Amino acid sequence: MSRVHTGLAEMHDPRLLTLALLICILGAGISIVAVRRLAQAGGRSHGGWLMMSGLAAGAAVWCTHLTAMLAFVPDVPLAFNLGWALGSLLLSVLAFGTAFAVATSGWRHGPAMGGAVVGLAIGVTHYAGMGAYEGLLEFDPALVALSLVLGMGCGVVALSKALRGSGRHAVLAGAGWLSLAVLTLHLTGMAALTILPLPQEPATSIAAAELALVVVAIGLLAVLTSAATLMIERRGHAEFGDRLRRLADSALEGLAITAGGRIVEANDAFVALAGQRQRASVLGHVLPGELLSLRDPIPGLDGIIRREGWLHHPDGSALEVEVTVRDDVPEPGMQIFALSDLRERREHERRILHLAMHDPLTGLPNRARFAQRLEQVLRQSLRQEPAQPLALLHLGLDRFKEINDLYGHDGGDALLRGIGRRISMALPPHGFAARLSGDEFGVLLPFKQELDVFDLIVQLEQSIAEPHYIGGDEVSITASTGVALFPADSTEGQDLRSQADFAMRRAKKSPGRGMHFYQAEMEEAQRQRLRMASEMRVALQDEQFRLFCQIQMDLRTNQPCGHEMLLRWQHPERGLVPPGDFIPMAEENGLILPIGDWVLREACRLAVAHPELGKVAVNLSPVQFSQADLPRQVAAALAESGLPSERLELEITESTLIRDHARTLKMLQDIKATGVKVVMDDFGTGYSSLATLRSFPFDKIKLDRKFLAEAGESAASVAILRAVIGIGRGLGIPVLAEGVETEVQLALLRAEGCDEAQGFLFGRPHPLPEMALRNTARS
Repeated sequence: MSRVHTGLAEMHDPRLLTLALLICILGAGISIVAVRRLAQAGGRSHGGWLMMSGLAAGAAVWCTHLTAMLAFVPDVPLAFNLGWALGSLLLSVLAFGTAFAVATSGWRHGPAMGGAVVGLAIGVTHYAGMGAYEGLLEFDPALVALSLVLGMGCGVVALSKALRGSGRHAVLAGAGWLSLAVLTLHLTGMAALTILPLPQEPATSIAAAELALVVVAIGLLAVLTSAATLMIERRGHAEFGDRLRRLADSALEGLAITAGGRIVEANDAFVALAGQRQRASVLGHVLPGELLSLRDPIPGLDGIIRREGWLHHPDGSALEVEVTVRDDVPEPGMQIFALSDLRERREHERRILHLAMHDPLTGLPNRARFAQRLEQVLRQSLRQEPAQPLALLHLGLDRFKEINDLYGHDGGDALLRGIGRRISMALPPHGFAARLSGDEFGVLLPFKQELDVFDLIVQLEQSIAEPHYIGGDEVSITASTGVALFPADSTEGQDLRSQADFAMRRAKKSPGRGMHFYQAEMEEAQRQRLRMASEMRVALQDEQFRLFCQIQMDLRTNQPCGHEMLLRWQHPERGLVPPGDFIPMAEENGLILPIGDWVLREACRLAVAHPELGKVAVNLSPVQFSQADLPRQVAAALAESGLPSERLELEITESTLIRDHARTLKMLQDIKATGVKVVMDDFGTGYSSLATLRSFPFDKIKLDRKFLAEAGESAASVAILRAVIGIGRGLGIPVLAEGVETEVQLALLRAEGCDEAQGFLFGRPHPLPEMALRNTARS
């Protein structure tokens, strides 16, 4: 090291050495700025920045080296070879270009590897430039090696700090270490040099003053050109940044631009989303990083990958955001992060979910949410040992349709809202209520004892039964409740819901208190009923129904006056099924409509085929009057069969008129206009009001069989029988008594002046002869 110190102190011109130092520092600063810009560039601009950074660094180091060589004053006279000096400049530019290409390659240790190549590039510049001396050169190998090690070490530190740091600090540190690399390698290399003069000066050599002019001219030109390019590019970049910032600030989304993974620009919206006040507070942050954490990517409909994450605020809170990232925008090597606040979207999603799972009228959970909650509670209960019992209550309002028809939909809605509130208020904290459909509600109740379930049902009944007010009117309503228990009845949610629904419908049909606990026997009976309903459809298609006829006698002439056509079902397995077993069910499920139409047509057909039947009487179900075209069906049956209308009697019960009096009377008038006779059946039961007989001109009154059956035991029955016959005589309407089974009963009817009779005494219902039916079918 003493040789280095001696060479520096005694063999260098301090003025030129100072100039070399200034050139070195200036060139190092420009070179580091160019290398950092090179690291950010991409595409075609990367090659341009590589050429410029190599030129700036190579020219600066070459100029520094040649100026320092001119500052070297050995004991022998010196001359320089200009061609060799210019050749070393080209080598220097190429060497530094290679070093910077390695440093910015993107390799993991690229900056360190490029820094080592920088040291070698300084060595190439130095030792190639030494060839410009005209003389015999000798080098100390140890000092040469030391110079290269010092240059490479300082070069590694220089590029590592320049490319891995940020801001001015990185530029200053990189420039300082690069200057140190140049100076230490030069001075150590010069100390390793010994020059022996040549016998005579070569013809191509030039003096030191002339070389100085060339070096200064070339060096300053290259360095100033690079500096001007950087200034122009930085000015353009600044103007571009201003335009970009104004554009970004006009966006509603938060925008952040990163280079090298760090934020270099952000708009006001991003600053606000990040919970900051100043733009400078977010610049330099790694993105994503501590400021932004991301979740898994979400593919968008437009092919752009979006991610959701959290933008962390200085106070420790976090904002949920959606992030879209675009690469190589606005320039190659940069990225734009577009952030949207998800709070409003989450609120919309919450509202949509609430609407999807709740009834908009009452605000209670809906059927879907009820089923979901039931499954959740069942899973929790099954994990316990023993399982937590659960009651599922299905409430159906009674007479709600009547109230809805009377007060309109607005009144019905007001009533439902009030009932929803009362159910919610009556529930214990661990209960759960929902609106299942129009006038039906469901309740889930975990319980310890079944008495808890009874208590809740009583409370619900009392709450619902309290007066409601619609438009100032006091309205009362009740509810029928079906109950299914877990795990006693089932462990499956779907089964429990079906069982509670079934029990509720049984409760509606039961007299007295409207509450039923599910029992498997009830469901088995219901299954039998449903099976029979299914079999009835098959029976209608397969012609299993038959018409039996029962004779009717005119008591005044003691001659047959007609026959009643009675429906029977010839089941292939059960045999003959009595009408009381299947007609009520047919009325419930609507099958009575096609069956009744068949009976009407078949009765007319048989009456035409068998004139000896006389008049034929057919019973009409009240359900059949729900068909607006019933009069047309009657007319069609007469027309198709050719039966004269006066031979057909249609029997109806008084309850048929009660359901919709005005509408039914209009239909009966239309039927009677065809010439068909209309008979009041089962008179003496139900309402049996004189107003009914006065409102419509019936052709006959049919006295219910029970009064004749009780006539021998009850004076009241005899009085009613006598009164009905008297009413008929007074109104001019014939009276037919059914259920005549004994001579005593027949004598009583004749004594009271009854017109017609029907019963087992005259003949049981029987089918028409099969041969006659076949002959009729052929005709």
